Amino acid sequence: MARPAIAPATGTRFASQIFIREVYLVAGTAHIVGPNTTRIVVELVGGGGGGGGVDGQNSVATMAGGGGAGGYSRKVFDVTPGTSYVIAIGAAGAAGASGNNAGGAGGDTTFTVGGTTVTAKGGSGGPGDLGATAPRCQVGGLGGVAGSNGDVNAPGEAGGPGMNFDNNNCVTGFGGSGPFGAGGIALRNGAVGTDGIGNGSGGSGAGSVNTVNRAGGAGTVGAILVTEYGVV
Repeated sequence: MARPAIAPATGTRFASQIFIREVYLVAGTAHIVGPNTTRIVVELVGGGGGGGGVDGQNSVATMAGGGGAGGYSRKVFDVTPGTSYVIAIGAAGAAGASGNNAGGAGGDTTFTVGGTTVTAKGGSGGPGDLGATAPRCQVGGLGGVAGSNGDVNAPGEAGGPGMNFDNNNCVTGFGGSGPFGAGGIALRNGAVGTDGIGNGSGGSGAGSVNTVNRAGGAGTVGAILVTEYGVV
């Protein structure tokens, strides 16, 4: 589907601007806009949080929470053709280590033009679990809070709760999903957490119905989608 032209900023001499290209960034510290680019739309997601690990117990099912997805921000900037702009990609939240260990938080993703830095916040890690009498649940990690300086700033999806229904059956917490990635899936009973897929998603929590300790799933790095417009 063809992209529509977008209106220029007030005071520009162009009647319209046309789509030039999209650039998807998952690494690096700078983005150089094209030689004909005069306006960009940036969409950012923070890094996803890791799922929690579990300390296996004989008498109860243990299940950890999933990691939260990174938050989302969107901003339209007028830019100077051929100019380099500073970026940062939010790191992936580490998987919760085997045992009662929380997953790591995801890092913040940023894009700076002039004096304005748009920030999409990273998701929180899911808590680990040591076990207690069923039925109960273990909350998931919070999604990245709404960021700053975007035209749109939205929080990420929280990780799912781990739940045990009796002392021999449990479901682990799923990882939060976002616009650029799917969270690690929830799993039943004894399972290592699954990693998020794509960018900005959370890892799922681990589960155990015996004395085996298990690690959670890792979150995924953030990302920036830059859509460039200009005149040719």
